[in-house]
Amino acid sequence: MAQEARTGILGVSLVDDQLRVVEGVRESANEFQVTKLAQGRIRQPFDFDVFADKNMPRRFAEDITRLCEAQNFDYTDVAFSLDSKMVLVKKVAVDHDLGGEQVWDHIGWEVRQFAISPVDDYVIDFEEMAVNSNGPLDNMLVVVVRKKIIQFLKQIFRHTDLNLKVVDVDIFSAQRALQLNYDYSDTDKICLVNVEESKVHFTILKGMSFFLTQDIPFSQTRRSAKSPESMARSISKELRRIILDHQLGKGVDDLNEVFLYGEGVDDSLVDGLQNSYDVRIDRANPFRKVKLPENAKKDVGQTRSERYMISVGAALRGIQ
Repeated sequence: MAQEARTGILGVSLVDDQLRVVEGVRESANEFQVTKLAQGRIRQPFDFDVFADKNMPRRFAEDITRLCEAQNFDYTDVAFSLDSKMVLVKKVAVDHDLGGEQVWDHIGWEVRQFAISPVDDYVIDFEEMAVNSNGPLDNMLVVVVRKKIIQFLKQIFRHTDLNLKVVDVDIFSAQRALQLNYDYSDTDKICLVNVEESKVHFTILKGMSFFLTQDIPFSQTRRSAKSPESMARSISKELRRIILDHQLGKGVDDLNEVFLYGEGVDDSLVDGLQNSYDVRIDRANPFRKVKLPENAKKDVGQTRSERYMISVGAALRGIQ
């Protein structure tokens, strides 16, 4: 019976040219484990430039297939986590008396106010936020992505033996991985900081709930020129601004915990931030409470575990 209940999926993240895959397996309703993982690079960074070339889906498919075949994964369903730079995430206030089609109509009207193309060019999803301070209004978390991006992803996986089951967004994948591995109260204010070559992205959680997201984009030249000390100052400056603008406190020390993840996290950056504040600041570990077989432990030991936050979170989303 246990074997029959076993289900698995590949959680895939693709940030710039960094490809990471984890094989997540749910043995039972309360047990999730990572059985295999892999990392590699693709030949073309995954950015907006790729959508104009009809040959790109096949090239991405070849790189993904090569990595998966080398690792010999057991499952073929895929949960892909999309880079948030390709997605619009908005908090929208909606009259709580609205329901059904009225909510959809209102969300569509809101999207038309900030979208640069006709609303029919987008895939739109939303859900009510647990954190609500607007009295008679409900806060809705609205996610908007161009249909051509989703179509591009579908084309990629049609050129593989894999089955694209779920498309997630990296900030929500990371949040899911954090919540699986760390315990905190409903009143805690948690910050996730995603440090990549092209951006630094901040996500604030209030307890177990998403509160806001904000990023600092970098050109390739500016990011590569930044020292760890300069990066730490940039992160500190932006984080203080977010805290003050959203009345979360008077400074970074008013947060309960800060977790860093992504390709750009290094020892000097972590140490610089840790030495500046009286609050826990650490690398996020998506395997902290996740069962790992010996072969996967060895693979994790050869890289930094915080770089798998998004792919682990994607697998969690896909296996729910």
